[in-house]
Amino acid sequence: MPTASARSAGSYSGLVAFARRHQLAVFFVFAYALSWWAWIWYLFTPAIGAPILSFGPFVAAVAMLALVGGRAAVRAWLGKIVHWRVAPWWYALALLGPPALTFGALAVNLAVGAAATPDRAVPTATDLVARFATVLVLVGLGEEPAWRGYALPRLLAGRSALAAALLLGVLHAVWHLPLFGVEYDLANGVPWLISVLCVSVVIAWMWLHTAGSLLLPMLLHTANNTAAFVWQWFTGADQLRLWWIWTGLWLVAAGAVVAATGPRLVRRPLSARQKVDSGAATDDHDLRRST
Repeated sequence: MPTASARSAGSYSGLVAFARRHQLAVFFVFAYALSWWAWIWYLFTPAIGAPILSFGPFVAAVAMLALVGGRAAVRAWLGKIVHWRVAPWWYALALLGPPALTFGALAVNLAVGAAATPDRAVPTATDLVARFATVLVLVGLGEEPAWRGYALPRLLAGRSALAAALLLGVLHAVWHLPLFGVEYDLANGVPWLISVLCVSVVIAWMWLHTAGSLLLPMLLHTANNTAAFVWQWFTGADQLRLWWIWTGLWLVAAGAVVAATGPRLVRRPLSARQKVDSGAATDDHDLRRST
């Protein structure tokens, strides 16, 4: 008759085997559950501020990597978060691209007759630096290493980079469900969803060209959210128009990437070495089979 310790060891081995067979499904269940439990809390205590915990995906990724790859996998993943040796223009794109699209949309909105609220708040440089730092830690670090560092490489198995990026965009959008009715609604939900898909394509393209750096997606996401204060300058139809203009610009950006690189999001197929460096390939047979 097996002892309690033997049964415990067998249960753990079964859990690990199940996690290895279903690496994406288990990860997303973990990521949603770890993030959404605050939703119930928020329903009873709105004063907590947000119905979602941004670090859920990060914790889920760490747990899954530890389960299926051990310390080596976690160390390699953490190394990608601080992988900063990329061409300077990628930093310019990550940090300046999203604000350029946001302020471009703002300019167009004003040009077509939108009226900014007279009491609009204009953040100071200090405010923006503080906001950037906060978003980088809570949102950039909490989300991007999980979406692009854990999920995207596995979604690439058997799919084009474009298909993987779009599927990840949908799954990422679903993760935001607790924010429906708080930050998004039926009116702005459609342009927001389209923008999430477009940003996912652009980030996948960037990730593939920077040896899988997770720092760049973190910076792009942070820059995008930091510039979002301009939405507070408008209300009603003017604000909704801003959503659509901004989404249209992101659609142009993503379309330009796809037009230039095709569904692979790279002009030339990645070499075996480049695939390993970026994380787009793995020697683990279970990863190639995971769905």
